[in-house]
Amino acid sequence: GVGHIVEALEDNDTLTELYVNSCGLSTKGAISISELIKINQTLQVLYISGNPIADEGITAIAQSLHCANISKLYISWCSITDSGAVALAAGLRKNHSIELLSV
Repeated sequence: GVGHIVEALEDNDTLTELYVNSCGLSTKGAISISELIKINQTLQVLYISGNPIADEGITAIAQSLHCANISKLYISWCSITDSGAVALAAGLRKNHSIELLSV
């Protein structure tokens, strides 16, 4: 799954945008992407809309935002509830590069 893609991108220093829209990305996949966000400093745009990542997945993404260069984050239609939104808000407070957020 996406874990293999994340593994391949760990040492990539040219990728600036990652599109994984509506592809069945699971909570586990979102957690893998959150790990990539922590180590890949060139990634600026992340599209994960339309995937059932739920609160656990968005919480993992949110917790990685403090060390990310993400400027655009697209997370609409991801089955996020109020608790996921709270986690996202906390993560956004620690991110100083976000310019666009689509929920």
